[in-house]
Amino acid sequence: MKGKKSVLIYCDIIHTVEKLDDENAGLLFKHLLRYVNDQEPEAPNLLIEIAFEGIKQTLKRDLKTWENKSEIRSRSGQIGNLKRYNPDIYADFINKKITFDEAEELAKDRKGSQAVANIAVKDIVKDKDIVKDKVINKNKTIKERETEFKNSLLPFLDIYGKDMLNKFFLYWTEKKPNGKKMRFEMEKVFDPERRLTTWNNKNFNNNDKNSTNGKRPGKSRIEKFTGN
Repeated sequence: MKGKKSVLIYCDIIHTVEKLDDENAGLLFKHLLRYVNDQEPEAPNLLIEIAFEGIKQTLKRDLKTWENKSEIRSRSGQIGNLKRYNPDIYADFINKKITFDEAEELAKDRKGSQAVANIAVKDIVKDKDIVKDKVINKNKTIKERETEFKNSLLPFLDIYGKDMLNKFFLYWTEKKPNGKKMRFEMEKVFDPERRLTTWNNKNFNNNDKNSTNGKRPGKSRIEKFTGN
């Protein structure tokens, strides 16, 4: 009776029980409880075995009926999902072109294929965005990219002040002689807001070595950044 929490005991079994003495009636009841709890008991004697046979057959019929109803309820939910998410497969099932099991299998295959397709589309979009960014940056001059970087720092002017942003700007826009990339462009990831927070927390602003390699920045460069 696995999965079943209750059983029906029909009133008419009294006619069998009444023919037993109290001891065997008790043995019959204990045998019944062991049977419905899947303990696979053996009847203690022939009398109990005979008396229990009719009860056992009734329990089996009730169990079969319960299993059929449970399957119908479960399948009703599955059919509802099939109709909602795969109406074409549902139509084939209703028109008896395929069995329910075949319909379920087709729906599962489709779900798996869609998941793979979604991942592939995301990867393609991501790759295209990366390529697009690289193409755009490649087509811009280093001066244009430097201006864009400067503009990305302007929203933080009131927070960190002109002096700190100038030093930060000079440090990260540094490039090698005849170099095609600035320092910040050689980083895999560069978030100006987070970099500024780190710069401020570690007091890089007061460390000349980190900003201009020990040299005081030229005034014209600072004025250019601050817009003066």
